[in-house]
Amino acid sequence: MIINLNVMKKYFFTLFLIILISFSANAQNGKDMHLSKKERAIPKYLKNKELKRAELYKNVLPSVVTIYTTSNSYTAEGSKTNQGLGSGVLISHDCYILTAAHVVDGSSKILVKTQDGKERKASVLFSEKTSDIALLQLDVLDSNLTHAVLGDSDALAVGQDVFAIGSPYGLENSFSSGIISSFRGFNQLYDGTVSLEFLQTDAAINSGNSGGPLFNSQGKVVGIASSILTVSGGFQGIGMAVTINTAKDLLAFKDRPWIGIDGILLSKEELSKVFNLSLKGGLLVQNVSANSPADKAGLKGGFIVANLFQKEILLGGDIILKIGDQETCHVDCIDKVKSSLKKNKDLEIKYLRDGKVFTTTLDVTNIRRNFLSE
Repeated sequence: MIINLNVMKKYFFTLFLIILISFSANAQNGKDMHLSKKERAIPKYLKNKELKRAELYKNVLPSVVTIYTTSNSYTAEGSKTNQGLGSGVLISHDCYILTAAHVVDGSSKILVKTQDGKERKASVLFSEKTSDIALLQLDVLDSNLTHAVLGDSDALAVGQDVFAIGSPYGLENSFSSGIISSFRGFNQLYDGTVSLEFLQTDAAINSGNSGGPLFNSQGKVVGIASSILTVSGGFQGIGMAVTINTAKDLLAFKDRPWIGIDGILLSKEELSKVFNLSLKGGLLVQNVSANSPADKAGLKGGFIVANLFQKEILLGGDIILKIGDQETCHVDCIDKVKSSLKKNKDLEIKYLRDGKVFTTTLDVTNIRRNFLSE
């Protein structure tokens, strides 16, 4: 038998490439390839900030998870299966996981990889696109899993340190640090009562970090990574995270009912310029959730896309002038609304449609669920 050495070389080289590509793909997905990890102790020579950062990472890492999603899209060529990647954080012994809504939006299957290396199925309990917050729960609970402690984002200051952990580009458990650069409100309101606040940071956040936690120096979660502002497609020092107090407000409806609307608060000046209205302020309804109290009471959302005041909004929806006894004049007014809704079973809404003022009543009986106390 005559063996052609050149042919054999090409064969083995091709085989090597196939194995290498297969290995890389599996390692990138975090599946099927379990390399042994070195046990790394914190060096004794570390001091001050360096030591505190290393200790913080070690303490909070067990609560951080990687999220793999599967979704289906349909094209002219037929259906297509898409794979997604994000991050999240365990927040309770009930195996609740906070993440970004866009990470799990449209998913047909969700797998959560915990720090023990196991991949576990999970389901969506709550998802709100406007605020980019979603709550998952593992299908099979595990009391051995460690969960993080939620902080208070109202007790933060521009300039203080924050720390992000996630899986940028599939690189699991990546740790980055930065400072709080600013707080951004955008005058967006969820459910008519929750002001959507974002934390701006220069801690490195990239694709795959979405949904991951931002910790303060005490190791408490103060934000959930949402998005970046970029020209190149990579991180450029401007990352946005939903503040944890916004997330807590969205998940805790014990002391107030769920109404079922998203809106943008317009000031007196904005209402005058856009609608030629002389009002103190108003909540322009963007969307109304199907079968919600607002939907059943006949409130309508917008349907005309417009770019006004450097933000994209939907025009054509109702303008809410009053919720209960409280006018929707500015953000402080909205905060007062929450405290006035604790015991109400019926909620009166005064709104403007087609130049006329109407009043409707929302039945909010039993529409109160607090995920954070369950």
